[in-house]
Amino acid sequence: MGDDEMTKQKKLLIIGCGDIGNGLAQMFLPRGWQVQGLRRDITKLAAGIEPLAADVCEPRSIAALGPLQADYVVVTLTPAGNNAAGYAAVFEQGLANILAAIATAPKRIFFVSSTGVYAQANHDLIDELSETSPDRFSGQSLLRGEQAIAAAGWPYSNIRFGGIYGTGRFFMLNKVLAGDCAPAEPLHYTNRIHRDDCVGFIAHLINKAEEGGELENCYVGVDDEAASIQDVQGWLAEQLNVAYASKGEPIARTGSKRCVNARLRASGYALKYPTFRSGFEPVLRAWRASTGKAQNSD
Repeated sequence: MGDDEMTKQKKLLIIGCGDIGNGLAQMFLPRGWQVQGLRRDITKLAAGIEPLAADVCEPRSIAALGPLQADYVVVTLTPAGNNAAGYAAVFEQGLANILAAIATAPKRIFFVSSTGVYAQANHDLIDELSETSPDRFSGQSLLRGEQAIAAAGWPYSNIRFGGIYGTGRFFMLNKVLAGDCAPAEPLHYTNRIHRDDCVGFIAHLINKAEEGGELENCYVGVDDEAASIQDVQGWLAEQLNVAYASKGEPIARTGSKRCVNARLRASGYALKYPTFRSGFEPVLRAWRASTGKAQNSD
């Protein structure tokens, strides 16, 4: 490697730079990297990120930025709406607009996908080699996004994250507090990963690629424990000192499956929050702080 290559400032481009993207930027900015964040509302970018204001669904707004170029590209998009059109607009048309705007092949492109690309529903064990035949529009569009990333011809890694939770995300707590837990039957396995581990794992892969390490083209991004939703909500009810109560509504979730993170572990990444219990502890602390509730004596 020549001196110019060694001294050249590294550049990270984050497409759809939201919570995860901002967290990722804060890991690389202190190291002297140039970090660009592309999103519609650039006022929500963390300090130090070079703003790129554009809507991925609007080719003209992307074109107005000029050719995009970076050592590493992270694509972490959110759908335009919770329907087939909203997912297709972003993960199919929008992603195609972005890929067409990247002028020079990056060292690697990372696409944040989801375990929703798996339709298995009988408590199956799932890994990167399991069949992907999603039966929901969300999983179908995400899988097409993965395929578009692979077809671009650049080094790539698709990361299939489970349900992302973390500090400031009180959705699950609010359901438990509202007595809207899952019915006791049928047993339904879920898969999750803490927001900080999403950030940490992507950063780990970028660092590994930068050091010349071998990366896989696909990773399942979940924690060590595929727990049932009943176990998760039951534990949370205990921590919140409320009864486990259900309104009897059917579980509006993707099929019950148990995702395995062996490949994530083999990459050398050490999870900050290996189980939902460890991961929800800071969430509970933040919730108590925001509501003035006293900490349990545990």
